[in-house]
Amino acid sequence: MSARQELGRLEASGLIQIAALQPELEYLFRHALVQEAAYASLLKQDRRALHKAAADAILALHPDRRREFAPVVAMHLEQAGENAKAAEYLVLAGEHALERFANKEAVAFFQRAIELMGDSQPDIRLRAAIGAAKAGWTFTATGREVAELESAVALGDEGDPRLVIDAYFWIAYMRRQRGELPESSPELKRALDRALEIGGSLKDSRGSALPRALMGSYAAFLGNLRDGAVQMQSALDDLEEQADPLSSAMIADFLAIAYARMGDFKEADESVAAGHRHAERGDEIARVDMDIAQAAIDLERGDLDKATAQALSCSARAEDLGAFACVVASNVMLGSATLANEDARSAKPPLERGEELCMVTNMAPFRTLTKGLLASTRAQLGDLPAGVVGWNEALENARAMQDRYGEARVLWARGRSYARQETPEWNAALADLDQATKLFESMEARPSVARALLDRSQALRGLGRASEAAEAEDQALQLGRQLGLKDAPFA
Repeated sequence: MSARQELGRLEASGLIQIAALQPELEYLFRHALVQEAAYASLLKQDRRALHKAAADAILALHPDRRREFAPVVAMHLEQAGENAKAAEYLVLAGEHALERFANKEAVAFFQRAIELMGDSQPDIRLRAAIGAAKAGWTFTATGREVAELESAVALGDEGDPRLVIDAYFWIAYMRRQRGELPESSPELKRALDRALEIGGSLKDSRGSALPRALMGSYAAFLGNLRDGAVQMQSALDDLEEQADPLSSAMIADFLAIAYARMGDFKEADESVAAGHRHAERGDEIARVDMDIAQAAIDLERGDLDKATAQALSCSARAEDLGAFACVVASNVMLGSATLANEDARSAKPPLERGEELCMVTNMAPFRTLTKGLLASTRAQLGDLPAGVVGWNEALENARAMQDRYGEARVLWARGRSYARQETPEWNAALADLDQATKLFESMEARPSVARALLDRSQALRGLGRASEAAEAEDQALQLGRQLGLKDAPFA
């Protein structure tokens, strides 16, 4: 009896039914219990043979759709006992899910692949660990991704050099997001050193671009904005279209913010435009990330209404995506913009949401700004003691992480708040504003210099030092107008 006749008998008996005629004939069991009974009646070796035959048939029938059918092929291969081959198709399924922006689905595929594969598949393990990091960094905080990356490079350090560099980049990036420093974290330092070493051994400069970009972002975070921007710009130029869209967009994001903090708005806008070109090849999270960078530029430029609207949109989109790292960043921008607009009540909810997520995600670099801004919000709403506690925690955090920009922002915010009390504390305000101004000047953070000088002039005037106040105000206005700042009184 032919297979078609046997299928006809099964259909006539009511055990199976036609599910589709096109693009090919497809049958389904009428009830899951029938399927389970039929499956259980097979000997184990027969089940395995049938699963292997099913995997082979799918691949033979659809040679140009391997990525699309990878999850089904992987399932059949795993049931056939061919775990190593199943792991390869699970990685392929994860990479295909990433391309379709199904990040949580991708993480599940990559993690199952890691569980199945052996030590004899170093490059596959690297791909799985890198994929899990790319797919999960915005919404996980378990530390599992870093551990899997480090396990993968321990097995495959001599594998495909570009995979190894990518793995070390993500180790360094995720450790940095947890608040680690190369000076105190041997694991972070080793990741950076090995990435640069392997990249430098390649024939072209693109190999070391990702680690150089990360070093540049680290320099900018420490307050060396100009040096960090030079490193990141060089790396981004070398990458061209070679890196994956997510990594390229992230670098463009960091670079745009560094330029904006220096008041180099033309360069910042160009970096965002470049980042959007990379993000268009990537997923929605990469696009949200670039829009957050645009909100940061608008904030530094003093276009507060535009920054507020952009940050609010980014926050809603990031929440919908479950991209909690982006929720933190957008809420910090939203809180900063509304607070700069003297609207402390509206700043409080997004900053509280940002602080909440900072505690459960790997977003340590944002903790200083979040705590400092929330402290200023509470002080402006009348709870100065809570503000003082928050400022002290934020400053402690900034100094522990060597975050000079964050430290300066907190000092500036505290000084402004002391000056805005019902009975202004002019001496305390001036002390903070003096420190903040010096830090901003040392970093070439010119928009912040202009604004801190303006607040400093107010404190000097409150202390009766009119000539010094006039000099500081003149410096502030001259610099702000030179930069084209759009907030009052510069515009």
